[in-house]
Order: sequence, then C-alpha cells, then structure tokens
Amino acid sequence: MKNGLDIAMTHPSLAASIIFILIRSIDSCASPAPLNLYYYDRPPFHFIASDGSVSGSVATITEKILNQANVSYIWKQAPALRILSILRQDHDYSCSPGWYKTSEREKFYNFSLPIYVGKPLVAVTRADFKAPETITAANLFSLPGINIVYKKGMVIGDYLSDIISRVPTDQVHIVTLEEVGKLKMIQAGHFDLTLLTEEEADYFKNNLTIFFNLKIIKMPDVPGGDKRFILCSKAVPAATMEKINATIKRLKLP
Repeated sequence: MKNGLDIAMTHPSLAASIIFILIRSIDSCASPAPLNLYYYDRPPFHFIASDGSVSGSVATITEKILNQANVSYIWKQAPALRILSILRQDHDYSCSPGWYKTSEREKFYNFSLPIYVGKPLVAVTRADFKAPETITAANLFSLPGINIVYKKGMVIGDYLSDIISRVPTDQVHIVTLEEVGKLKMIQAGHFDLTLLTEEEADYFKNNLTIFFNLKIIKMPDVPGGDKRFILCSKAVPAATMEKINATIKRLKLP
C-alpha cells in the first residue's frame, strides 16, 4: 500500500495542492505586517519631539489605541496631501490619525470611531491688525480688503465656509504651507489673517521665536466640537478596523 508521500509523488498536481495548502497555513499563522501609520508635522496634535519620537495629543491617543488593540504599526512622515494620496490607493495597508470626516473622504477611505474632539477655529493676525481680539466671524470677514490665507484641504466647517465664500476670491489664498509657514507670511505682511485651531494657537503663542508680532482673535459665533478620526486605506481589513473601534469604545473616547 502506498503512503501519502508516495501518492503525492506519483500525482504532481496533488503534490502542488498540498504545498499550496501548507504555504497558506504558514502565512495565516505569521504575524501581519505592521500598519503604516502616516502623520504630518502639526503640533500640538502630531509632530517630531526633540528626542526624535512622534509626539502630540492625537499621536499619543492613537498609540494607546493601537497598542491596546494589538495592532503593530510603524510611524511614517509625509506631507498632508501626500498622505491622502497614499491612503487613497486601495492596496496600501496604512492609516493616519487626526482627520476630519467628510462625505467626500468617505468615498475613498475608511474611518474609525472618533478619537478626539477639537476646539473652535481662531484667527491669527498681526498685532497691529485693526480688529478686536473677540469678534464674530461674520463681522471679521466682512472687513473691507481683508486678505485671508489658509491651507489647501483644511476643513473649516460649513459655517465658516459659507462666510468666506462671500469674500472676493482674489482676497482668499489657498496654500500648501504648514502652520508655521502661514504665520511667517502673516508676520511679513503678505496676508492679514490665517486660521488655526485654538489648540494650535495656544501652542504657538508660547513659542516666542515663532509667535511674535501676532495676536489671536476668537470668533464666538464659530462652532467647536469637531471630531477627529483615524483615517485608513480601504485596504485595511475590516477585522483590523473592528479591533481599533472596539478599543476606542473600551477606552470611552473621545
């Protein structure tokens, strides 16, 4: 009587099937590849600390979630728009924390449950800009000749979007600069005003090498409470998203 090995050797197709099954079994037992966790420099949410580690309020929350969900990851830095491009590829096993959810983004990405609730947006101008430190956005953006700069892809909400849509288009400037670059352009007099989250403004105002000859203007009519999420490629398996969301629920975030 022939044993299993003899049968396999005399039937090449059967041998190939056995080898394929063994390889699949080994693969299924192997640890999954680490998640590519992309971030861009945006203190105080996510940035490179002085010791070279990734730090920030949102970065710390994300690490806690993934560690407790037993999802391995590798931090990778890239510009914000590049991150969106990478994660839009449906073969890339990647996520990125701290993004707002929009109906347009939901077409191309998976979103976790919310992990953070942000404070309202504020305006930053030169110190000599003729506007009080508290003024409604409706009044601020109706000032004659005001020149506004903000970052391409920045989600500012329906309320501010509607107000800014009434400003002449040649006075609204969309750039790819990060926040520090925008502040420098305000200081140099190229523009009058930019938009930051209140958290960012509070962070920068304590750094006098960056925040000088500037002031923060609060807009009480601008709603806050915008939620931030972990944004993921569609290639991230549903099982991984479920582990992440289960951990967010267990941690009672945000």
